[in-house]
Amino acid sequence: MRKRAAALLLPALACLAAADCGGRSDLQVARRILESHRRHARVKPLPGAQVVRLELKASGGEGEAGTGRIEWDGQTYRETVSSAGWTTIRGIQGGKAFWTDEDGVTRVCSEPVLAELLTRAYFWRRAWLFDDFGGAKVSLGPADDRSVSVDLVPRFGNRLRLTFVRGDLASVRSPGFALDFRGPGAFKDRSRPGSEVEGRIRSIGLPSGALPDKETGGWSARWSSSPAEAPLVRSGGAIAVDGTMAGVPVRIAFDGSADGPLQVREGLARRLGLSLQRDVLGRMVGTAGPLVVGTLSWPSLLVEVSEGLPEGSDVRAGGVFLRETVIEFESPASRIRFYDPQKWSPPPGYFKGLLDDDGDRAVAIVSRSGTLLRLRAAVPGPPLLLSSEAARRADLTSGRPAELKWGTAPLPPLSVSLPAPSLSFPESGFDPEWGEDGALGQDVILGFHTFLDMPRRWAYLRPLDAGAGVR
Repeated sequence: MRKRAAALLLPALACLAAADCGGRSDLQVARRILESHRRHARVKPLPGAQVVRLELKASGGEGEAGTGRIEWDGQTYRETVSSAGWTTIRGIQGGKAFWTDEDGVTRVCSEPVLAELLTRAYFWRRAWLFDDFGGAKVSLGPADDRSVSVDLVPRFGNRLRLTFVRGDLASVRSPGFALDFRGPGAFKDRSRPGSEVEGRIRSIGLPSGALPDKETGGWSARWSSSPAEAPLVRSGGAIAVDGTMAGVPVRIAFDGSADGPLQVREGLARRLGLSLQRDVLGRMVGTAGPLVVGTLSWPSLLVEVSEGLPEGSDVRAGGVFLRETVIEFESPASRIRFYDPQKWSPPPGYFKGLLDDDGDRAVAIVSRSGTLLRLRAAVPGPPLLLSSEAARRADLTSGRPAELKWGTAPLPPLSVSLPAPSLSFPESGFDPEWGEDGALGQDVILGFHTFLDMPRRWAYLRPLDAGAGVR
């Protein structure tokens, strides 16, 4: 009877949503849509402290199963995922976002990460079912003869679109957050393009105790002396350094956008005799080490097998270096140095620019005539690659030079490149709604004497003399 009633109500709600039948306000229609779902699915907002336990498996059935836990206590929120021996935690504490990566390193993250997590917390708490919508701004989304949708913007969060079919929640869409529901408690998580996960809610219940505080830390980098220095070379167009892994010589390509585990080629994994397993994200992962570059070493790191590495390199790293060191690029001398952040102080006479942390990913915050752009920093590729939306917002055109400032540092005119017209997020890799506008190429970084201090969120730049370069 409930399904039949929902089926009869849907065309009326679609009519109201699409045509504002009878002069009803968006708020009234949205309230009817959500109330219909509440009655049909017999759900209600969840209490101020709760634990949602999830069963996870890789989409397609290949890979080790995983577990998930979503929990909150007042304003504190956490998402934990475990699979194949690793655990990650993302959350909100004290009004800030934090991230614990696969190597157990915990740091405070950027505002876009916080906005995404606030939106996720709003959804999982079912705050949208409160009479006041949990304080969110409400509007109607698209509707047709089969589905209706409601858009909500929680305080300090992102736009969240809930789509309903016959009274059931069918999908959830928000920057960085995408779920397709396949029945009560079953969903496909498409939040990470290319690493979709099948999920099922195993239980929802009260917590056994208060959430313990998370503290930044977990760094495992070791220096026999600081700084660690190595020749700066090129590998397949990327900055690279030479080092060893478990005593085997390796060439390590640096990529500021490499925010996951250390990536290694399959051939290297075989030479090292690594024990690998496919995790819930579809990755072949294992533990390797030590990784050594000069006087800097990591005893053990999670690694992921990948063939998408720059030509000539054995390893691809980004966040591993950025999260635990201050990196100096001195291209005239073809040197790269890694400093212990606890023993390093900023050099005098340098321009200063913001360097954000999107969770092991360095982001340069640059400006053009008052318009801010968030660009992945030190990425192999063109000097300035922008999403179409970011180029439009900053009034920039493909192929024409752009004059930008990184904090107090004026950048040289940079030719604007756009993704191919047929590409859009996620293929282009940028989601401006989330806060990803594009990428700043490594050649821009090498055009300065540069220090990247992501632990303290700053870049320091000093222009080079004309003709300086790198081998």
